Amino acid sequence: MFDKLMAAVGIGSARVDTLLENDAAEAGGVLKGEVLIQGGEVSQDLDALVLDLASEAIKEIDDKKVRIGHAWASTRVCGAMTIEAGEQKRIPFELTLPLLSPLSVGRQHPKTWVATHADIAMALDPRDKDPLRIRPGPVHRAAFEAMEQLGFVMTGAPLELSRKNPATGCLQEFEFKPTPGSRFGHLDEAELAFLPSSGGNGLDLLVQRDTRATRLGSLLSEMAGTDERFYRITLDGSESVEALRGRLESVLG
Repeated sequence: MFDKLMAAVGIGSARVDTLLENDAAEAGGVLKGEVLIQGGEVSQDLDALVLDLASEAIKEIDDKKVRIGHAWASTRVCGAMTIEAGEQKRIPFELTLPLLSPLSVGRQHPKTWVATHADIAMALDPRDKDPLRIRPGPVHRAAFEAMEQLGFVMTGAPLELSRKNPATGCLQEFEFKPTPGSRFGHLDEAELAFLPSSGGNGLDLLVQRDTRATRLGSLLSEMAGTDERFYRITLDGSESVEALRGRLESVLG
């Protein structure tokens, strides 16, 4: 009985550790790894093992911007089981990353991690956090390269909580500045964001050409309006850099 009471306060209880096959993965690709469960000094029941993908997102509270951890995807690795004293279990997993995963690009991008939650009886909040870098997928790379060819450089990629993206509950804004001598020097900045396609498949590319450095977040609240600075391009995922460069050039000029 004493051992069980000690486990209830986290002493001698089971430990959970997630081992990622790679600490970097591509949006739309597969994240692989395994969860290692090391039994403690007493037998314990595990009700569920869940992986959360989370990032540091910006939220406005009382007109102030604060950064909070936001889980934008989750998967159940296994159901109920018993972990015997001293027992070791390895549970492999594969998780497809959403195309709208927050990307680790630009000088300022959100921190992202895998959080493992083990619902273990008589244990205090047994969890594990592992950092994760998410690389752009083909459609993202094509858009970013097209912007580079047009004479823009990415300056930041902040992540904000947003109901405009129900897929993840957050929206990442990719901020670009024209380089000196660029034909787009009349712009203060250009901003891109990816959203679920309005047609139901693939992604849409949201574009803002900005001569006054207006925040994309405020623009999104006007999506139903007719602001001429806002453009939405539907993508099928197979666009070449050249095709995207032409479409972006037409709306940024």
